Amino acid sequence: MSLDQKGPGKTDNNPRAFRAKVAVRRKVLEAVGAKAAVFDAFAGSGEMYSAVWKDAGGYAGCDLKPQRDGRLMFCADNRRVMRALDLQQFGIFDLDSYGSPWVQAIIIADRRRVAPGEQLGLVLTEGAGFAYKSNIVPEAVAILTGLRTGIVGLSKKQDAVIDRAIAGLARRMSCTIEKRWQAEGRTGAAMRYVGLVLKGKG
Repeated sequence: MSLDQKGPGKTDNNPRAFRAKVAVRRKVLEAVGAKAAVFDAFAGSGEMYSAVWKDAGGYAGCDLKPQRDGRLMFCADNRRVMRALDLQQFGIFDLDSYGSPWVQAIIIADRRRVAPGEQLGLVLTEGAGFAYKSNIVPEAVAILTGLRTGIVGLSKKQDAVIDRAIAGLARRMSCTIEKRWQAEGRTGAAMRYVGLVLKGKG
């Protein structure tokens, strides 16, 4: 499997999806720098920690289920945690939501200032394909894109919607998109695994 900064690398959902997700994260960590601390908003059982984030400069995870494996973890709704934490301490944010990561992405955009020239890593798992098949635009996506529910054929334009949401997020953060990697999971949910490096504007 190869990852292209300009376009998606095709991948099956399992086990190749795992390899794709690991590869995207390694690209982000390499680009931002191994000293960066990571906030893993959907940390789960720690597969991505074991595969990638253990090599980062710091780590904090969040999950609704208690995880007793030695990681620094918050057991709570990640939206509440992200609104309470000082997000400036993190240089990479992992939003591996099975559904849509954009609510958490907006919280980061509104609470994590990116200094001019600073690089920030974002990892997004976008799986809102079922909503798009019903021509439904999630509220956070509407905020970032200006799109509204009811657009016919939205599922066929999922990648264009993601592009538009990423562009809206970068504008909201006053950043440029320096690097981007994307892999695709072949499932009914039309999963997309996206790695971004944003850079604060001068």
